[in-house]
Amino acid sequence: MSDQQVRAGARPLRILASGVNFGWGSAGKLSSVLRALGSRAELEVTGIGTELGRPVLGGLGITRWRTVDASDAHAVDVLVAELAPDLALVVLDPELATALQNAGCPVIYVDSLPFLWTEHDPVPGDVELYCAQRTLPLPPAAESALGRVRNLTWVPPIVPDSAGLSRAALRAEDTATGRDAGLAVLNLGGLHSPVTGSTDDSYQRLVLGPALDALSAVGVERVVITGNLAPDTVVPSPGSMTVDVRRCAHDEFVDLLLSAGRIMTSPGLTTILEIAAVGRSAVLLPPQNLSQVLNGDLVEHACSAQLRTSWPLQVLTRASIDAWHREGEEYAVERIRARLATACANHLRDVVTRELTTDLEKGLALLADGAPSFARIAQDFGGAERVADEILSRWAAAAVA
Repeated sequence: MSDQQVRAGARPLRILASGVNFGWGSAGKLSSVLRALGSRAELEVTGIGTELGRPVLGGLGITRWRTVDASDAHAVDVLVAELAPDLALVVLDPELATALQNAGCPVIYVDSLPFLWTEHDPVPGDVELYCAQRTLPLPPAAESALGRVRNLTWVPPIVPDSAGLSRAALRAEDTATGRDAGLAVLNLGGLHSPVTGSTDDSYQRLVLGPALDALSAVGVERVVITGNLAPDTVVPSPGSMTVDVRRCAHDEFVDLLLSAGRIMTSPGLTTILEIAAVGRSAVLLPPQNLSQVLNGDLVEHACSAQLRTSWPLQVLTRASIDAWHREGEEYAVERIRARLATACANHLRDVVTRELTTDLEKGLALLADGAPSFARIAQDFGGAERVADEILSRWAAAAVA
């Protein structure tokens, strides 16, 4: 079915859309794919759950939100019968994906972290289509886990409108006023998860001070702090620096990536790939969770170890993290966050402050000298368009049938 035929369809494509409540990466992926779809077909989108990521999904025309317990098969059956969706787009929520598929709703599942999984992690192997994002090589444990998937396809990194981002990046490079040298983006990402809860603020308490001090030391005048931080959070303002805390919709965040003179971010994979797609570099804050440890490997190997910031060895060692990883993601995340909470509460906090400030200043110095672009992480950033193609082809086939 051509794009013109899709646009001229008798009714909108009805989609259930959901992302896991862990960080903001899944909401970013949903935003990118839904925009790619919306440029080619009329959509009727119902959001499921995704409470944590909703601030990212503004302006997408999601007309209603529903919540359902994925473990309650009857409730899922009732929801699917009521809404009569053509399909579901689910990002990184294996339990919901399996429940919807079992209820007769075809599921397009997006896995942005396929390298992460082990035999201890749930993988929805029987969905309509399992779209795995290609970035890091798969370790043996992940290869074994994905071996349980029936309909697996690999897609490039998923970012918003890859062609449009590239054009915008070139315009910013060509325009002398395209970037504000006095402005920095400090992105903390989603911060909370089902594992950590909403009251654990150890991460921001450990990193905010060193990050702002390092930015102030290189002459940054204004900082926009993005991520799941409450707008009324009291943050330090070194010197005469102005600090603005925002929960950005996806488009606004991408605009900041294009315009800011410097970028500092927690190492969430979606953010790293979006920085790569616009040809920028950034200094990585230390990781909040297991996936962010591995995401740092991607930047270190493709760009520079100096752009990556690690926790002091007294807080976390890579050997410990790798050992925890073998027991599954949730096991590892619980232990990583426990170590951060301990460091925040005792004498290690002074060590953390001192070492992080020094390492972040080194990363910023490399940015000033012309750090390698994250663009070298991937050759193709058209994953959103690829997932949209898969969805539209299945919708077209179902219409013909």
